[in-house]
Amino acid sequence: MTDTHTDAAAAADDHPGDAPDDQPGDQLGDQLGDEQVVYLPPERGLLRRAAPVTATVVVVVLIVVGLGAWWVARQVDPPGAPGRLVSAVVIPNGSSNGQIADVLVSRGVVTNARVFEYYVKLRGAGPFKAGAYNGLHAPEDMSAVVDRLEKGPLPPATVKLVIPEGLWLSEIRARILRTFPAMKPAALDHALATVRSKYEPAGSNNLEGLLFPATYEVLLKDRANPTKLVQQMVTAFDQQADSAGLSAAARQLGITPYQALTVASMVEEEAKLPGDRGKVARVIYNRLANGTSLGIDATVEYALQQRTASLTESQLQTDSPYNTRVHTGLPPTPIGSPGRASLLAALHPTPGDWTYFVVVDRKGGEFFTDSYSAFQEASNKAKAEGIFGG
Repeated sequence: MTDTHTDAAAAADDHPGDAPDDQPGDQLGDQLGDEQVVYLPPERGLLRRAAPVTATVVVVVLIVVGLGAWWVARQVDPPGAPGRLVSAVVIPNGSSNGQIADVLVSRGVVTNARVFEYYVKLRGAGPFKAGAYNGLHAPEDMSAVVDRLEKGPLPPATVKLVIPEGLWLSEIRARILRTFPAMKPAALDHALATVRSKYEPAGSNNLEGLLFPATYEVLLKDRANPTKLVQQMVTAFDQQADSAGLSAAARQLGITPYQALTVASMVEEEAKLPGDRGKVARVIYNRLANGTSLGIDATVEYALQQRTASLTESQLQTDSPYNTRVHTGLPPTPIGSPGRASLLAALHPTPGDWTYFVVVDRKGGEFFTDSYSAFQEASNKAKAEGIFGG
């Protein structure tokens, strides 16, 4: 038998410089010479240390994002109930969403202009109209604010001016000054003398009959601007006259539009019931055609600038071109502002041959006739019953 241990030792002795077979690196050592090779193990410890750091960063980011979202949510919808009600918030003309946001912040309605601007953009809201908005609170949920803005502003503040049918120009002037105390009388007189209607005769500066009776909503900012107000009233008349066909209808009657307006002003004063308007107009035209005086007592009242239930004999003889008992033909101007119904009656008189009329009942109903004796009889009866006519 061979002693393996002895053989191995002998082999080692034969090669004293050789490393044992089970030691790595002998062959590499032979190839690389005297250089030493160092083996580095995988850096598992570094990865283990980096994992907690990454997790911390993620947590911090999530916290920051969460806090940011929480903050934005509180800007969009402040906690608690809406705050105090603020007075009207005014959005100027031409305001951008950013400028509107600044206005809302200045009034305390929203707390952050940039957040509100982005919120509006995300909702696809706007553009919002200029004007005054009420019903807003400080602060308030941005959703409610946008809902209110989308409804639009308040109607502009106005002052109501009521002009009934039949008023004289002097009465309209007094009513305007009474309604608008800040308006200067001289400024109003200047407006009445300079504003013109297209139906006013050349060379005239008298708007009698040319201010349309209506209810006017005058902007509060214009309450001391007489020119704008007078122009508004004249424009209203011109539009009504246009729609009534004043020019064409007057031409059919053989008179001027201004003369038709003058007839309408007398109809307004004399006809008490709607059904009598056309008949009163026909009496006027028939008397004009006959060349007899109109005998309209309302023209005498206008000449006197005095409204009365009964005119005296001396008043009926007043020397004035407006006195149609003394002078034949139409008065120089209208004697008040007729409404649309009287204007249409003057343009489309009821067919008939009547030349007289008189009020015969307390409701204002009138009796029409072409007989003077029948007129006189009806007039005497009305006077006896306490009803005055003419």
